[in-house]
Amino acid sequence: MKFPKLFEPIKVGHLELKNRIVFPPIATNLAHVSGEVSDVQIFHYHRIARGGAALVIVENSCIAYPEARHGATQPRIDSDEFVPGLARLARAVHDAGALVSIELTHPGLNASLKFNGGLRPVAPSAVRLRKDGIIPKELTENEIEELVEKYAYAALRARRAGFDMVELQGAHGLLINQFLSPLTNRRKDRYGGSRENRLVFVREVVDRIRQLCGDGFPVTIRHAVDDMREGGIDLEEGKALARGLEEIGIDMIQADLGFCPREMRLEPMPYPQGWRSYLAGALKEVVSVPVAAVGTIREPEFAEQLLEREEADLVALGRTLLADPDWPLKAKAGEVRRIRRCIGCGECVKARHSEDRPIRCGVNPTVGEGEPFARLERTERPKKVLVVGGGPAGMEAARVAALRGHDVRLVEKGDRLGGTLNMASVPPGKDKIRWLVEYYEAELPSLGVEVVLGSEVTREAVEEVRPDVVILATGSAWPRPDIPGV
Repeated sequence: MKFPKLFEPIKVGHLELKNRIVFPPIATNLAHVSGEVSDVQIFHYHRIARGGAALVIVENSCIAYPEARHGATQPRIDSDEFVPGLARLARAVHDAGALVSIELTHPGLNASLKFNGGLRPVAPSAVRLRKDGIIPKELTENEIEELVEKYAYAALRARRAGFDMVELQGAHGLLINQFLSPLTNRRKDRYGGSRENRLVFVREVVDRIRQLCGDGFPVTIRHAVDDMREGGIDLEEGKALARGLEEIGIDMIQADLGFCPREMRLEPMPYPQGWRSYLAGALKEVVSVPVAAVGTIREPEFAEQLLEREEADLVALGRTLLADPDWPLKAKAGEVRRIRRCIGCGECVKARHSEDRPIRCGVNPTVGEGEPFARLERTERPKKVLVVGGGPAGMEAARVAALRGHDVRLVEKGDRLGGTLNMASVPPGKDKIRWLVEYYEAELPSLGVEVVLGSEVTREAVEEVRPDVVILATGSAWPRPDIPGV
C-alpha cells in the first residue's frame, strides 16, 4: 500500500476508525428551514462516507433555538422531535461504511440577529467585539447551568439517533471558544479568571454528557489552539488548554483556530497546502489523545508525511472531500492522479457564508444537488459523442458522457487541454487552478475518452466521424477593446 499510515486504524475513545481520514463539520444549508434534516442533506453525508472516510462529522447543529440559530437552514438538535430525522442520517452514514458524529454548536456573542429573531447575543462576558457594535449580555451562573444541560441533552439525542460520538465546537470564536479565551472571558466567578476556571464550562458540559450518555460515548472537540488576536489564546496557551481538555476527558482534538481573521479559516486559493498543520504538531507535544490536523490538506502524499512525522494522528479533509468524496478510495488504490483536488476557489464558502444558499463546489457539480442529479447510470444504447473544445465545460461533458457509457471523442484545436484555465493559473497564487486540468488529463484517458489535440473541427471532420451527438464547448471570444497597444 502506497500510504500505510493514512490507512492504519486508530482508536477514538473505545471506537476504532478504519483509517485516519475525518470529514470535519462543514455547514451546508441543506437542512429544511425548520431544522429538520432533508433527503438532500442525508445523501450529501452518505456520499462522503461512501468514498472511504473513516469518520463523518455532521455540520454545526443548533442546541438552543432560536437564540443559537447560526445559519439560514441549520440542522437542529434542541428537541426530541428532530431525533427521527437525525436517525435516518446516522443510518445512511453507517450504511456507507463510516462512523458518524455531529457537532454541537452555540455561537454565543457571534449569534446572527438575522437568523435568531433579533435576540441579543449572550457570552461569558459583555465585551465589545462584534463589528456591529452590539455588546452581548453576560450570562448568569444559572444561565450557564442551563446551557450545560442543553449541550448534554443534545448529545443524548445524538446517541439516541445512533450517532457514535459528538463533537463540541470550541473554535472559530463561538461560545466554548469564548469561555476558553481570555479575550472574551473576563468573569470573576468560577467560570473565569485562571485557566482552570476558564475550562470549567467545558468540564461541566463533558461531565454532564457522560452522566446522560455513559462513559463509553466519545466526546471530541474542535479546539482553538490560537486566536491570533492580541489578548486571546496564543500557541502556548492553546497547548496548555489542550492538556486541560485531555484531563477533562476529551477523546480527540481537532487543532483549529479561534478569533482569527475570517480569511484564515476560509483559506482562499493562495494559502499553501497544510499551512496550519503546525497547530496539530504543537498539540502532539503535550497530549496523548488523538489530534487531527485541519486546513487545506489536499494530497495523500502530504497527509501521509504529516502522519509519518507524527505531527498529527488524523487528517481532517473538508473541502478536499467535497471536491472528490472518493479521495480515500483513490488514494488507497494508488490512483492519485485521478483525484480531483480542491483548488480553493471559494464557491462553497460564497454559497454558505455570503449568499445563504445551499453549498456548492466549483469543481464537483454534484455537491448540494441530491441523489437524482448525482446518479450516473450507464446507458443501454451508447452513442458516438463528439465534444468540440477542451476547456472546463468540454472536459466535464466528455467525462460525464464517458461515465454514462458513450463512445466519446474530445477535439481541442490547441496543443493542450484546459482552455482558459491554463491562462488563469499563471498569476501568483492561482497555480492550484492547474490542478483541475491535471485531473482531467488523467481522468479522461482512464475513462476511454479519445483526446485529440491540435486539430480544428470542420464540417468535413464532423461528417467523417459521423457522431450521434455534437457538444459545442468552444468557449467565448473575448472582445479586444479599442485601445492603442492592447
